[in-house]
Amino acid sequence: MLRRLSAAIGSLLFPRRCVACGEYLTKDMHGICVRCRYEIPLTNYWKMADNPVKERFAGIVPIAEGSALFFYAGHSLWRTLVHKFKYGGHWHIARTMGRWYGSELRSSGRYDDVDIVVPIPLHPVKMLRRGYNQSAYVAEGIAEAMGLSVVRGVVYRRRNNPSQARRHTAERWQNIEGLFGVRHPERLRDKHILLVDDVLTTGATMTEAIRSILEAAPECRISVATLAVTRHITPIR
Repeated sequence: MLRRLSAAIGSLLFPRRCVACGEYLTKDMHGICVRCRYEIPLTNYWKMADNPVKERFAGIVPIAEGSALFFYAGHSLWRTLVHKFKYGGHWHIARTMGRWYGSELRSSGRYDDVDIVVPIPLHPVKMLRRGYNQSAYVAEGIAEAMGLSVVRGVVYRRRNNPSQARRHTAERWQNIEGLFGVRHPERLRDKHILLVDDVLTTGATMTEAIRSILEAAPECRISVATLAVTRHITPIR
């Protein structure tokens, strides 16, 4: 009774708003309003055996499944949303979107044998500057919806590499060589790992993380899930 009363008072003092457009939410809406759910440019890649995300890694590193929730393009509301949780301190958006994505992955049936969720890590210096790892919050939301555990700290960054955002394709691949290491590989051995990041552009960062994991724990399987992806994934040159 007291909990329900506290929740009712809280909703009056701090009304819930859509993380995308800011409109007020009714109690049956979970973080994102109906209009935004309708308008978001979903990829539906998680329903497909073969799709551009999975094909991105073909012949480079082996993955079991690969997908992204929505397209990241232009000056859209959804690009702004990514910038909000990545650079603007709105980490709760990443977790909310992760929950939505996780429910889609679960309902697809293609990720039923995933054992653990692993986020792409930030370097401690960048983590200290930003205050949080947005990919870890996406991973938390996905894991919550799928009933899985998030494993942190096993994959780590060896160095604080410059941001990939403004780099050309060739520079991106040079920038990430040898970037990741793995601690306690026994925690990954024989597991099906869902490796999570926020945005997929070239796939360079994700590829290097996959290579590092497979070198340390070759018996594991890896699937890839990013919250957003560019409409045309930049080819390797």
